[in-house]
Amino acid sequence: MSQVSSTMARILVGVDGSEGSAAAIRWASRLALTAGAEVVAVHVIDRSADDVRPLGLPRAILNEADWREAVEHELDAAWCGPLARAGVRHRTRVVEGQPGPRLAEVAGQEHADLVVTGHRGLSGLGELLHGSVSAYLTHHAPCPVAVVPVEPQAA
Repeated sequence: MSQVSSTMARILVGVDGSEGSAAAIRWASRLALTAGAEVVAVHVIDRSADDVRPLGLPRAILNEADWREAVEHELDAAWCGPLARAGVRHRTRVVEGQPGPRLAEVAGQEHADLVVTGHRGLSGLGELLHGSVSAYLTHHAPCPVAVVPVEPQAA
């Protein structure tokens, strides 16, 4: 693990409010503490999709400034809460575009040493229809990618 701490300065995490991205944030938080790395939490606003589902807000009722502000607040205040509580150095970015390509682009811009994303748990037809950000990143990110599965719920 000492090699990790000397070579890892920045971890980029894709965050969308899902349980998969929450698992990714928790995992990246532990790694960042061990490595002394900064975490950059990135949310991609996909205008082609109903991107405000995690907030429970239909896009039609919000104007652009209010909607973007609501997403930025949710990213910083709620989704990145585990980072703040653990004392992990972090910052947030909200960008627009298709999630896979934009996360890969931001990873390059940020000189990320690792990209972390959650896995939604879709398989077969669901993944084919919705696409897989994690699969895209494993092929196109400029650095290693860790895909974190959703943690099983206690029975």
